[in-house]
Amino acid sequence: MRHSGTPTQQGTVPSPDSPVTTTAAQNSSSPAATPLTPAQMQEFLNKNLHYSPWPPKPDTSADSSDESKKKSSSPPNSSSSPTRIVLKPLWAFCYAAMIGSVEATNAGPVSDFNPDPGAMLKPVPPPLFPPLPGEPAPYGEESLPPDLRLPRQNVNTPSKVPSHFDVPNYQQNDGDVQHDLPAFTRAFPDRWQIHAPQWDRYTDPTTETAYQNGSPGIWLPYEQSVLKGDLPVFNQKVFFKITAANEESVDGRNIPTPSGISAANAGTSEFFGRGDSALSQNNTLLTFDLFQGETSFRPPDWAIRIQPIANWNYTQASENDVLNADPTPGVKNTGGLLNPLTPLQAQQDENSLLAQSNTRFVTRTRSSLALQQASFEYHLADISSNYDFISFQGGLQPFSSDFRGFIFNDTNLGYRFFGNADANRYQYNVAYFDEREKETNSQLNTFDSRDQQVFIANLYKQDFLEFLDDPDLRTGYTVEASFLANDDNGGGTVYDRNGFIVRPEPFGGPVTPHNVNAYYFGLAGDGHIGRWNLSHTFYQAVGRDSLNGLAGQPVMINAQQAALEVSYDQDWIRYKASFFFSSGDRNPTSGTATGFDSIVDNPSFIGGPFSYYVRNGFNLGGTAVDLKQDDSLIPNLRTSKTEGQSNFVNPGVMIFGLGSDIDVTPKLKFAFNANMISFEYTQPIEVALQTSGIHKFFGYDLSMGFFYRPLLTNNIVLSAGFGAFVPGQGYRDIYDDNRKPVPGYDAGGYNSDSSPAFLYNAVAGLTFVY
Repeated sequence: MRHSGTPTQQGTVPSPDSPVTTTAAQNSSSPAATPLTPAQMQEFLNKNLHYSPWPPKPDTSADSSDESKKKSSSPPNSSSSPTRIVLKPLWAFCYAAMIGSVEATNAGPVSDFNPDPGAMLKPVPPPLFPPLPGEPAPYGEESLPPDLRLPRQNVNTPSKVPSHFDVPNYQQNDGDVQHDLPAFTRAFPDRWQIHAPQWDRYTDPTTETAYQNGSPGIWLPYEQSVLKGDLPVFNQKVFFKITAANEESVDGRNIPTPSGISAANAGTSEFFGRGDSALSQNNTLLTFDLFQGETSFRPPDWAIRIQPIANWNYTQASENDVLNADPTPGVKNTGGLLNPLTPLQAQQDENSLLAQSNTRFVTRTRSSLALQQASFEYHLADISSNYDFISFQGGLQPFSSDFRGFIFNDTNLGYRFFGNADANRYQYNVAYFDEREKETNSQLNTFDSRDQQVFIANLYKQDFLEFLDDPDLRTGYTVEASFLANDDNGGGTVYDRNGFIVRPEPFGGPVTPHNVNAYYFGLAGDGHIGRWNLSHTFYQAVGRDSLNGLAGQPVMINAQQAALEVSYDQDWIRYKASFFFSSGDRNPTSGTATGFDSIVDNPSFIGGPFSYYVRNGFNLGGTAVDLKQDDSLIPNLRTSKTEGQSNFVNPGVMIFGLGSDIDVTPKLKFAFNANMISFEYTQPIEVALQTSGIHKFFGYDLSMGFFYRPLLTNNIVLSAGFGAFVPGQGYRDIYDDNRKPVPGYDAGGYNSDSSPAFLYNAVAGLTFVY
């Protein structure tokens, strides 16, 4: 229903329900409209806060209809006709008031309010008050730039990642013709020759240049080089890499040394002689790698590795029977039954012994060449789109069975399947090793079989605690489960290259070849839980020794080993506490062997290369076996770590340690360690030495050392350290001098140094890698 307009002083206010139209006649004949004053505008808004519905409800009132018809029939050019504009609710009245001609209306009921049911059919009017220049739009309502508005043009859609990754070969350009090339690409003769962009991090390019954009060369250590595997040597996927290294180490030490049946010093009356000795060893190696595949995110399709090593070693001792089983000057050292010396080595021995027959020290110089690594690796398959794979490697290769190298850490002839799964959350190895004999003085591989087979299977699970709710505890901790089997048949009676018997061990019962079949079940972990770093292992060993020399009978194996290191990082300092345990044998002559022993260990624990106890092996009281081996933790009473057999009748050990690693600078790192060492049981030592009353406390081990990298890389590494051992009562019970004088015998003022206040070991090493 439409109502007639009510005259006002400034003009006629139309009803919001009345359509208002503009006529050309008004523009020429109507007087100019005067805007409403602010007071009039406020009064109008207060009266018209509610509006009649649009369109209006039909009204059957005859009067109203007639009146509406009468108004609609007014002539369009009448001077009394108002300007008519189609307007809607409140903003329409404001606009009409501003132009000075508005129709008033009576407000309808609130329940009938409908602002604009046809809003979807009309264009959106511009805002009455547009945003000020520079004022940001509300968050999430910013307008997109024109090039990002939908629909977008020339956009590539994502494609599924294939399960097998390969680089296709494309035909090069023939003039302006493209041959089977992907869209938006062009052929390039050799993509490996594309230079990196010019970009200098600092203003002075001599300080540091992040990207080298020069042409690749043949031999450039810090730029692109063909011989470093940066560019292919064949096709687009076959690379060749050469690595040259030189490792030099020098040791000066004092260890307990028996004087033997022919002492080097006249008037020697003690069982132990001078313990001073010096060792120097140099390894020069070349590693040749030929491989195919893009190895940034996946293993190579295949790889061949060859690594020859040239070794030179020098040893100086203070007693005769340390370097040779036959200390008589002028007698040639045949080097043993298995690996006889070459004529050149035998002549060197003869000349050395003849020249030193009247001196205090005895020296030995050896040089040898060995093929340390020679292996072939083949990529069998990709098993997922996350670069999970399975590969095979066969030949002479290095392998460590756990995080710290407690059971097996060796380079030997083996065949290994390895790979990962579940986006690299799991890694696994299944390996079989047919052990080769080691050269006695250099510990490098030979081609002779040792008649020993080792089987290893392990599984690693990363982020083992991912089921926890705390995000700080879920990641960074890896668990390993492993199984190892050692089938050591001994290979008969074997002597090393210095003439000493190594298999079987010549002590205890009958010296008869025997078999050792040992099986290891292990669980280990390494990583961090929150701020705390944790590394731990546990092994259970079972099996059988067909004839143990110390027990004098066959024995069943039941032994354990455990290790734990907890550390905490505070800025550039790591504080750590460690514990190592290997079970001992309380009853060495029984049919059960409870002393733990490894296969070929090389642990990184409680001080590593700087620790006196870890680094040095020393003889057991003048017998033909050692109390412990070089680079080992276990007092296993073996003849040799690499050439002897595992012995599970031993005293066992407990080691408590504290230490700290300090990263002084990115180039310099210090390490400090202090350990307390005790035997678990001493009965095996007492049976071997035919004595009693040996104390369990062996002594204190103190060490410090540093690593220095002058180039901030491992191309040059200098290391040096000092280790000291303070003997405990157990050490003195085994190695102490005879304090009681022998009637009628004058030692001529000579005293041994087998039980000093402390023993020492100083070591220095220098490594060059190119």
